[in-house]
Amino acid sequence: MNISVVIATHNRKEKLRHCIAAITRQTHPASQIIVVDDASTDGTGAMLEAEFPHVEYVRLEANQGPAVARNRGIRIAHEEIIAFTDDDCLPPPNWLEQLSAGFTDYPQVVGVGGYQDPPKELIRHNPIARAEHLDRLQRWGESAERPQCGGYEVPGFGTNNAAYKRRVLLEVGGFDETFPVAAGEDADLKWRITEKGYKLLYLPLKVEHHRAYTWRAQWHSSIRRGIGAYYFELQRGHPPGLGRITLRLGKRLWKFFPDLIQLPWPAAPVNLFSRLGDVLGQYRMAVRNHS
Repeated sequence: MNISVVIATHNRKEKLRHCIAAITRQTHPASQIIVVDDASTDGTGAMLEAEFPHVEYVRLEANQGPAVARNRGIRIAHEEIIAFTDDDCLPPPNWLEQLSAGFTDYPQVVGVGGYQDPPKELIRHNPIARAEHLDRLQRWGESAERPQCGGYEVPGFGTNNAAYKRRVLLEVGGFDETFPVAAGEDADLKWRITEKGYKLLYLPLKVEHHRAYTWRAQWHSSIRRGIGAYYFELQRGHPPGLGRITLRLGKRLWKFFPDLIQLPWPAAPVNLFSRLGDVLGQYRMAVRNHS
């Protein structure tokens, strides 16, 4: 099965280099690799031209966000299946092989995806990475360790580890470019596809996420997730008001205590820190929406 790979990038030349190197080492080679550069200023284009001349490179003139970049990649792709990953991710060597096999073994599905996790070394030594790993296990449990075919409820399908049939992406209009931040647009796409009755396949297939696992990066990432979550609900027609967001804050504060008992230190305070950032992002959007 031929697959086009689309990567949106912005000022991550060094990480992108490793990502593309991983994609070129696949056991099931990509027939097309597309990099859409969201107006980088770090020499991304020159690096690609010198080191990966086979990659199809498109540069946007203005920074417009990953949804716009991915949609450009969808329009350029010429294969039936389009796989997405991010510039700060490392897919395993059998990534495309597993995605392709998913479409073959489950012909009723229009999308196949896996999960993201920090590198094993960071999980062992970095408290932010360890907490993210444990949160994923806590959220999905044993279900994350087996293939699942279904609708929106299946795990995974972040845009660093997902593949969809191109015709379905075009049918639903691709990624929603109105999301105010780079968060939530992948869940929105998953929702709109499954709302049409299409089925997805989740595989326990890991892509390593090499983002910055620092307290500062975690705080800003959590705020973005909150903003994206609010906008996701807004697009469904049910945006939470300040009262409901305050109730969510209470639940997140309360969850800190069972986390202290159930999770190894310091996962509980990291989770609380992240959840507070998420709520702050929702508060910001709610205030903006009601002003």
